[in-house]
This record gives sequence, C-alpha cells and structure tokens, in this order.
Amino acid sequence: MPMTLLRRFPIQLLSGLLLITALALPATLRAQQLDVAITDVDFSQLPRVTFKACVRENGQIVRGLDESMFMLLENGTPQNISIRCPDPTEINSVALVLDNSGSIFAALPKLVEASKRLVDSLGDNDEAAIVTFGRSIQIEQAFTTDKTRLKNVLDGMVASGGTAMFDAAIEACNQLEQRSGNRHAVIISDGEDNLSSATVDDVIEVANLLDIKLHTIAFDIAPDVQDQMRRMAVETGGVYFFVSRPSELTTVYEKIADIITEPCCIGEYVSDNCEYTERSLLLTVNDGSRSGTNQVTLPCPWRSEQSTLTVDVPEELTPLATGRGYIDIAPVPSLELKLTLSFTLVYDENLVEIPLLPFTLATIAQNQLVDMKRISPGRLRFTLSEIEPALATSRLVGFPIQALVADSSKRVSFRIEDPEIVGCPTEFTMVPDSTLICQCFRALDVEMDSLRVYAANERISIPVRISGGLETGLPMLASIAVALPEGADDISVLPGTLVNAEDLEWEISGSRLDVATRGTVLPRDTSGVLVRIVLGPNTGKDVQQHRIALLASELWQRCCPTDGDLPVLRVLQDGNCSVILRRAAPQVEVENAPNPFSVTDGGRTTVILHVPEQLNGADVCLDIHDSRGTHVRTLYHGPLPEGEHHIPFDAGDLPAGTYYAVLVSGRTVVTRTMLYVR
Repeated sequence: MPMTLLRRFPIQLLSGLLLITALALPATLRAQQLDVAITDVDFSQLPRVTFKACVRENGQIVRGLDESMFMLLENGTPQNISIRCPDPTEINSVALVLDNSGSIFAALPKLVEASKRLVDSLGDNDEAAIVTFGRSIQIEQAFTTDKTRLKNVLDGMVASGGTAMFDAAIEACNQLEQRSGNRHAVIISDGEDNLSSATVDDVIEVANLLDIKLHTIAFDIAPDVQDQMRRMAVETGGVYFFVSRPSELTTVYEKIADIITEPCCIGEYVSDNCEYTERSLLLTVNDGSRSGTNQVTLPCPWRSEQSTLTVDVPEELTPLATGRGYIDIAPVPSLELKLTLSFTLVYDENLVEIPLLPFTLATIAQNQLVDMKRISPGRLRFTLSEIEPALATSRLVGFPIQALVADSSKRVSFRIEDPEIVGCPTEFTMVPDSTLICQCFRALDVEMDSLRVYAANERISIPVRISGGLETGLPMLASIAVALPEGADDISVLPGTLVNAEDLEWEISGSRLDVATRGTVLPRDTSGVLVRIVLGPNTGKDVQQHRIALLASELWQRCCPTDGDLPVLRVLQDGNCSVILRRAAPQVEVENAPNPFSVTDGGRTTVILHVPEQLNGADVCLDIHDSRGTHVRTLYHGPLPEGEHHIPFDAGDLPAGTYYAVLVSGRTVVTRTMLYVR
C-alpha cells in the first residue's frame, strides 16, 4: 500500500488491521523462538548417552526450565530422558574431601593441582571448604569464597596415616547441612576404608537426606572399593570416575567443575540399541509460549552382539620357567566406547602358578588398572572397569605364568568362564588354549637285522626300526649312519611308515648310508620302521652274504605330547606342486601327472620317464611300492630309447595312500612319491 494512502487511515483503524493480521497467523509463527543447542554428546558409556542442552533467548540463557519441557528423538524414536537444569538463583557450596593418607603421597602434587583447578572454576559467589582424611579427619578450611586462601591450604597438604573415607564424607555432609546453595561434595580416595565407623550405606542415606550430590573419584583401587564409590555417586545424583594415573586427575576435576558450574542443562538417556554407527538426535524445548529445536547427526561407537574371548598361552614351558599368557577379544572393541568387563580364568594350580600381576603394555588396557583376584584355587577373576581402549588391537590383557615341577610331563589347559560386560549386551564365545609343562627328553634305540640271506634274482627289504618306548604324538629327532655291503649288486632306500617321506632325507656315499629327519617330526605309528634298505635283485648264480652295520645314531623323543597338523614339505617344480624326493643326482628323470591323483581321475596317473642320450637303449625296471615298501606291481621292464616315455599306472583297485614309482637302471635308482586320494 502506498505511504500516501496509509496516511489517510485513522490510527485506530490501522491498529485494528494489524491486530486482525496477527490473529490470522498460525500459532507456531506467533510463538517466540528459542535458540536450542545440543552439544557434548557422549556415547562412550553406551547404551547410556549424556549430552548438554543450552537454551537461549536473545543470546541469554533461559532459566527455570524443567524436564517436562524437553523431548528427544533418537533416529526418530522418542527417548525417556532425564534433564538436570541448574537454578541460577542459588550459589554452589562445594566440599573438597581429599584423601591424604600415606599411600597417595606420589600422586599428591597432581591432586593438589587438580583441586586448585576446580577452585578456580567456581563462580564469584560460590564457596568451598576443604576436608582431609588420613591419620585423622580435619576441617582444613571452612566454607569461603576466597579462592586464594583455599589454594594456599591445598599447597600445604601433607600425606600421612590411614583411610577413613566414610567418616570424612559424613563430616563433609555435616558441614554442607548449614549451607543454603546447591550442595556438592567431591571425594577422592586411593584405598579401602580401614578406619571409619560409618558405612557406605550411612553415607548415602545422609547425603540423600540433606540433598547433597556426591561426586567420587576412585584412584587406582580394587574393584570392590570402586563399587562402593560408584554407589555413593550414582545413588546421590553425582558422577563417578575411576582414575589409574595421576596425570588424569586434572581432567577429571575439570569435568566435575563443569558439572557443578554448568549454566546449561545436562541430559541423559538409555538408548535401546548398540548397533547404529550414526545417530540423529532431535531435541525440542517447548514451554508453551516459546519453543525451539535442534538436530545433530553424529557418528556413534558400537559393540558387536557376538564377541570371542580367546586364551593365548605359550606352546610349552619347562619346569620353573616363566612365560606370558594373553586374553584376546574379537572383534576389536571401539576406541570410543568404554569397556567394563570381567571374566574368570580357570587352570590347574598344581601345574602352573599365576601371580596377581596383569600385563597391560601393548594391550587394549595399556597403562590402565586391571584387577586380578584369586576367587578359589585355580580360578582368577579379571576385572576391567571403565577401560578406555588404548590401542586398536585384539589383545585385551596379559598375565604371567610359571611352570611348576610335576612327576611327569603334563598338558595344562586354560579356559574362560562367566564373562560379564556392562553396557551394550554381548554374547561371548570362549576359546581355550593349553601349554605343555615339558619335564624331560629320553633316548631311543635302533634295531636292525645285521645279517640277511637272499638268493639269486631275489630282492629283499631290510627294515631299520626305532624302539625304546616309541610313542605317537611326541616329537622325535633321528639321525643314523649305516655301513652298507660293498659287494651287493644294487642298493636303494625306501621310506618306512614311521614318518612322512617328506620329513626324511638320506644320502648314499660309497658304502655309507646317512638318514636323518628334517628336524623334529611326529611319528605316524609305533611300528618303528624309519627306512627300508633294499638289496637286489642278485644277478649272481650263487647265494651271497652281506653284513650291514650301524655306525652311529642320535635318537631322541620328547616326553611332552604335542597337538597339531603334521609338518609337510612341498617343492614347486615344473609347474607341479608335489613332494620331490631325491636320493642321488639321477641320470633318468621320473615324474607323474596328475599328482596327487584321485578317484575323480579314474584312479589313474601317468609316470613320465626322461631317458638321456647317454642311456639310450639302457635296460630299465619301473616298479610300484606301497608306503610299507611292499612291491605292488611292475609297470615296465626292458630297454628304453632316449626321450620322453609315458607309462600309465591304474591304482583303481588299490587303497588310498602313498605310493612310490621306483626306477632301477644299472646302479641308478630314482624314486617318485605319488599320493592317491579318495
């Protein structure tokens, strides 16, 4: 409307038009808008979530708000929230209840520094008093607003005496009873109460009767005392902290100061899930005539519904030796989510001893207090209280192990029972482990037929046996030297049944045979046949006699049983992954394909012979032996020209297992290991 026309309307008529226009506006537009801010959202104790809600109008904090004016949606779901808004008309009266017993001496400088920070954070009209408990309970400073005087008293603190925390808390409540402001007591202790006549229940009852909030700090103390101090805080409307290092005290006291002097409202709720990694919080404040909203979307830590606790201990220990065991957790916990977890480690106390000294270096609990308590023989209870995961690792905590002397070698099992976790629910799977207390080694013996007789055209197999109480499942080391007969026509070696062929190595040098295991190996059976020495066939017409003698031996089997897969050595050659055994540099090459071969291959494989030029037309015998050295069949016997030859082997009517293709040409013996599987 042009200004000239507005001037023609009477003032009364213009006012009426404005009133009609205002009445026609929606109610939501007529209401004054509040500036709502939701900040400091803390998911670290999920499912418990805390936040700060600041409500302003025209830049000034709105006072007098109550819980009924707030509504919170988490991902669109209404939450049952608790809101604490300060009353600005009242001053804060704070009693600093400080442990100055002898045990806190090392942390006293940091405690004084942290307490002075809290004093500095108080408002001009706020007041504080200082109560100490050590050898006796002292009112070091009555309530005053003089911050300089309060800090001077703190500087003069001296640590001495015992611990009377409960009686000191009662005395602080008595001092606060006469104060008219918001009443708070900040209590710190580093030990179990050993002097008080009052109990924790007495303290809680008195504090609630006088409307005093107790804020407690448990400094590096046992879980049962932590529980008492947690109760004092939670059941009186205060806050509880656990601290394991003096350097953390300043941060904790600053947090308590923020709570005491905070002009904004503090809210909390218990979320109905622990799964989402992002959460949208919508906060609405409405007091009827004024309203406002604020929405924030934040990443959120989460905890898996399924977790695994695994014991990890050394494979073996000798008597009186020490080692380290660990408890691992998977998946790796979130670094942003505090961990309160307890479980019981069960073991045989007659075989190992576990001192109550947990390891935390390079673990989730690094540099934080972990409690170990012996609840019964062979049962240790681990408790991690509000641990802030230090590393993104699955290694939760470690513990020392000392092996004890026993009458024989023993396997000691370690297992986890009764896990309990605070906060987001988790279902645990427990994985045990075991260690060997290895008491001894023992020598074994070699048995061998020293004289055998065989006729013309006969081939004989002489077993070399290991005796002396051989047992399966126990690692064995074997090394022997055998004197071979010089007059024998042909000499070859086949593996026995004692160990896998790939775990053996041997060499014929002149009239000497050296056989050894590739390190320690696990025997496959107790028949004791390490290798078989094959003589013949004898091409002479007469009966011949040969003497085979043992020159030297080194044979040991450990007394400690072991578990696990048998070691396997595989060599990649010519594109085929197979076990290759070579007794001497062959002049004729022997291969087979496929290897391994199976029923799906029709039980057939092809033996491939490579005859060099210098052996063109040489007489060749190709035999098949089973794993015991028994002759199964002859695939070929006769001359072969130089070049590559393919000879089929059909094992369809034979049992699955290891077979050997043995090629003999003059004094050349070449063996190929073949594996037949079902």
